[in-house]
Amino acid sequence: MTIVRSLIRLVGCASVAAALFLSPHALADVPKRSQPGVYEGYSQERFDEWVKSSQYVTMRDGVRLAVDIYRPARDGRAVDEKFPVVWVHTPYRRAFRDANGEVVPASDALLLLPLIKHGYVIAVVDTRGRGASFGARRGFQDRTEALDAYEMTEWLAKQPWSTGAVGIAGCSYVGGSAYHAATTMPPHLRAVAAGCTDFDKYGFVSRGGITAQFNTRPENPEQDFGQGVLPVDEDTDGSLVRAAIEAHKRGTPMAELWRGMRYRDDVSPLLGVPFWKEASVATYIEEIERSGVGLFIWGNWFDEGSFEAILAFNNLRNPRKLWMGSWGHCQTGDFPMSIELLRFFDHFLKGVDNGWDREPPIYFRTTNAEPGKEWRTAERWPLPEARTHTLRLAGQAKPGEPGLLTASTTSTGGADAFTVDYSPKCANPQDAYFMMWPCVIDNHGLSYVTAPLARDAHIAGHPVADIWMSATTPDADLFVYLEDVAPNGAITIVTHGRLRASHRGEQSPPYRDYMGLPYHSGERAAAEPLVPGEPARMRLDLLPTSTIIKAGHRLRLTVAGADPRQRTRNVQFNPPPTIHILHDAALHVSQLSLPVLGALEFEESAASDAPGG
Repeated sequence: MTIVRSLIRLVGCASVAAALFLSPHALADVPKRSQPGVYEGYSQERFDEWVKSSQYVTMRDGVRLAVDIYRPARDGRAVDEKFPVVWVHTPYRRAFRDANGEVVPASDALLLLPLIKHGYVIAVVDTRGRGASFGARRGFQDRTEALDAYEMTEWLAKQPWSTGAVGIAGCSYVGGSAYHAATTMPPHLRAVAAGCTDFDKYGFVSRGGITAQFNTRPENPEQDFGQGVLPVDEDTDGSLVRAAIEAHKRGTPMAELWRGMRYRDDVSPLLGVPFWKEASVATYIEEIERSGVGLFIWGNWFDEGSFEAILAFNNLRNPRKLWMGSWGHCQTGDFPMSIELLRFFDHFLKGVDNGWDREPPIYFRTTNAEPGKEWRTAERWPLPEARTHTLRLAGQAKPGEPGLLTASTTSTGGADAFTVDYSPKCANPQDAYFMMWPCVIDNHGLSYVTAPLARDAHIAGHPVADIWMSATTPDADLFVYLEDVAPNGAITIVTHGRLRASHRGEQSPPYRDYMGLPYHSGERAAAEPLVPGEPARMRLDLLPTSTIIKAGHRLRLTVAGADPRQRTRNVQFNPPPTIHILHDAALHVSQLSLPVLGALEFEESAASDAPGG
């Protein structure tokens, strides 16, 4: 059976097979081009087959990890050459059999398999306590897992089919696993591609002091414990994988782990260590820099990890690039990410002088840009040419009746109130199990709307909400959404942020570059309860964006006290607080600061009659 037919059966899709393997061709007469998403004349497609093998590799403590190895092949046999290795360290099963009986490799592996035709070996490893690997998971990206990554990197480097040059890649959890491999400084690790993942673990999972991320989801028996995972070659009767899955049950439940550490410096009652620190990539900045690895950091604006990608880029000094798309979690849209990964790994694992190191370090996409003008480069972020425009909250807002969001400095005085609804519903019903981006929640808080834009406005950077509020309880949560309201009433969330009132104090950030944004440490000693009925200032940055708001559209700022993705919202504050939003221009100026490229101009019509308000 040819390798293409094998691939069709493997992934269950002929189009995917065709995209992964094309006929090999030489580089003769091919002009050289190398730029983001374009790579010609540098890397010959030498192979149109692979062979896969799988085995267990024993770690320092005797625990066996399952690994799949994909090697370039000809006529059904592995080529007897040495190649660079790129590998994936995944808790989501390195390969599994779907409901139709088809074998599906890990999604992170699918992105890398096209590298094989250019002369790479791809390896996919089940993390300890997951998939077909033995052991029990102690903690989410803990040091045990990081040390496993060290050992696997060095094992891969020493195999007879390896040149000794090793890279690692992945997205989401798997991107974090890639970062953590670099924190242990394996001698043969040369390059790390980390997508849509976190840099500061507490700042991601408990952003603003509110644990509301997908990490709090219940364990999934299939994905998280290894049901359906493929046994390794030696496990002919499946007895080993069954024994491994049984051992997984002794692992630490992740949702309970996060819930047990409300503050950044808390010691986990399950593990007995300050686990936020242990699991945070930012803890190991010095080690990553000493490793000297090249970094390809990528993210998306419509993803919770967007801020983390930029934070990592701005605070690491390794040779690095930042790629920011305008899609959702681990999505790449129409951008040929496999080509970009080839450019990256060619440069660092094969030493190809393809200009990667001479390009601008930032490449990003703007939402709603004109066709052909979506992508641009930059030397640094935030963009120095962006200018801050300030809009004030004004008018009298009620649930379902918006107030004004205006550039006027005229005082309207007063305060608007709403009682927190702990059963917020998405305007368009969604499955909240794995929501990595919030949904529109009308009538669950207060909204403030601008007049229609007189011309297109390009918001590029980190909006900051500066809200004066009071509450009837000693604490409260604030969720803030910046939305695009179309003339037909359709609403799109551009960006958002959240902050628990007791975490509102601002401290000096522990980073080289926090971009001038408000930093809330989340440490227990910094907590400051509200005095019921007394005004308090809440300054919070919203996730970064590069979005064009079209002329005729309005901007809407919505403030709520709960979000559908906040799994513990029903036990936060009882009774639910009533929150007052204050907007007295003399004493309590509630406002929104927007980084804008160019002008921010509105029509003269009033904002109070906005559709979708």
